[in-house]
Formats: sequence, C-alpha cells, structure tokens
Amino acid sequence: MRKKVWMTIAVVTIFIGLFSVNVLVNARSENPTVKVTNLKKMEISHKIMISGTLKLAEEQTIYYNPEKGDVDEILVKEGDDVVQGTPLFTYKNSQLLLEQKQNKLQQESADMELNSLQKQLNNVNNLLKEDKENEELKNERNQLELQVKQANIEIEKLKLEKEAIAGKIADLNAKSTINGKVVEINEDAAAVSNQMGSKPFIRIGSLNQMIVEGLISEYDSLRIQEGQTVTLKSEVVPDQIWTGKVNYISYLPNETNTDSEVNGGNGSVQYPIEIAVDNGNIGLKPGFQLIVEIETEKYKANSLPVTTVQQENNQNYVYIVKDGIVERREVTVRITSGDRIEIKEGITLSDQVIVNPDDTVTEGMEVNVK
Repeated sequence: MRKKVWMTIAVVTIFIGLFSVNVLVNARSENPTVKVTNLKKMEISHKIMISGTLKLAEEQTIYYNPEKGDVDEILVKEGDDVVQGTPLFTYKNSQLLLEQKQNKLQQESADMELNSLQKQLNNVNNLLKEDKENEELKNERNQLELQVKQANIEIEKLKLEKEAIAGKIADLNAKSTINGKVVEINEDAAAVSNQMGSKPFIRIGSLNQMIVEGLISEYDSLRIQEGQTVTLKSEVVPDQIWTGKVNYISYLPNETNTDSEVNGGNGSVQYPIEIAVDNGNIGLKPGFQLIVEIETEKYKANSLPVTTVQQENNQNYVYIVKDGIVERREVTVRITSGDRIEIKEGITLSDQVIVNPDDTVTEGMEVNVK
C-alpha cells in the first residue's frame, strides 16, 4: 500500500514538473522576439549639404559696345577653340578713321610750321653774329624761339593724340584674353545698339576646369576650411558622383532678406563659397544645379544604427535588454553619419540595444533576444 502511494506521488511530481516546464516554454514563446546590437567604434564623418551652381572657372564675356561703332566682321563661330590673342570680331568706325586722317594732316602742317620757324630763327642768329648789339634782332630772335617751343609742344600733343586714336582703332579688334572654346555668339546683341551690354555678344570659356558657386551659413563658415574635400551630385544624373575641393570662402557675406519674416525682420547672412571640380569637364553644362556635400570632420567613435535611437520631448533614448527585461536608457548623441549615430554616453559596450523598436516595445516587458 505504502509503495503504491510513493509511486503515485512520484508520478504526480513528474507530471507537475512537466507541466511547469511546458508552461514556462509556452510563456517564453509568447514573448516578442527582438533584434539587438551593441555599441561599435566606427568612423564617423560629418557633412554639410548645400546647393550650388556649376560655372566655368575661366570665362571671358564680351558685350557689344555701340560707342565703338558697328560690328564689321565676326571672325569665329561657336565651338571654335581659341588661344589668348585670337581675333574674335572687328568694329567698323568711320569717325575714328577720319580723326586719324585729320591727325596726320595736322602733324604734317605742324612739322612744316616748325621747319619754317626754325629757318627764320637760323637767319636771325646769323644776322646777330654780324650785329651783336642789334636790339631789334634780339627781340625777333626771342619771339622766334618762343614760337619754336610752342610748335614743338603742338607736335607733341598731336603725337599723343595719334597714339590715343591708334589705341581706339586697336580696340576695334576684339581678341580673346584666355585659352578656351567659343561657347556663345549672340548676333542679336549687336543689332540692338540702344541697349548697350543688355546681353553677352561673345562668350569664351575653358571647359577643362569647372567650379561650383554656392552660399553657406555663418555657422558653417566657421567649420569649413579651404582645401576640404567635397562630393558633388546632380538630380539630373543621379548615378554620377564627382569630387572637388573648397577653393575659396568669402571673407564678406552676402545679405539676403528671404528669411526676414522668420528672423524677426533680420535678413539671413550667408557667405559665398567656391569649389574647384577635380574631374575637369564633367559633362554638365554651366548653370546646372548641384548638391554639394562638404566633409568637415572624420574620426572614430562609439555608434549605433540610427534606428535604435528614439526621441521624446527633445530627449534621446534607447531600449536595452537586461536579463530578458526591456529597460529604457537615456543617451547623449552627437552627429549622424550615414545610417549610424554617434553615442557619447548613456550605455556601455556590453549593453544589448534593441534595433528599430516598434510601438509595442515598452519598458519592463519580457522579450526574447534574436
């Protein structure tokens, strides 16, 4: 009888144990499973993103000047390669040619006048050699010497006038000041003589070197330095990436009023920046809008995937799993680099941090770690 009782107790105990294990397994199987990660020391880079306009690094723009006359002949066509000093077009100015002829005649007349006065002076000097005390001859000599000086001054003035006219005539031949390609000839600009400089007549650019011009904020102007690496992208050609370097940051700002209402009536302050494109002719036309990414910092730091960090009331936090229980930990973050974010403090290297927690994850709940 006693043996049967002990056997019954043993069976019941085994049954209860199996039941408890089954309940525990079922309970664990009902807990949500989460994916976790740990802090990892990885390279962090901080980038500033702005928009910029692609331009030719070296460009010559010539406007039609009606004061020089009418366009006589265009000596190049669009697409021509030119070097410094290549004639581009000529003006025709009849008035300048007339002034040149008049100057030549005036010079000949002045030379003749000077020669005549010089002969008269020589004759008087010869007479004075024979009659040194003749006051009348002395007065005549003094008068002739003064006239000779005046004639010489007049000749010098005519020579200066000749040089000035020659310079103006030389300016009638427009020449290239750079090596490059003729990118635009706008003959209509020469037809509208009463709108001087309304649009370029001829433009020449060096296609082997491009620049990007943009604007940066006053805060970013303190973090960006000349020579920093730049990545360039275009929404028009999304699969292409080009590189460059910060070539120039203006010491003086441009002031705009685009944010005047937002900033309480004060215009935003922005600084012009110029970037030299490393790739030379990148296949895009001047005027294209580019996305400019400027790397300002690069270092190694503890980081997590950005999907681990949550925010509430301007406070950043993560969920960690400790002994199967979810805990919320406030963290101090710095900058985001790609899909990772730098963690300054709040957790340790051993903490298991939940990746991309959904709304069902709360502090104190039991979870299974994947």
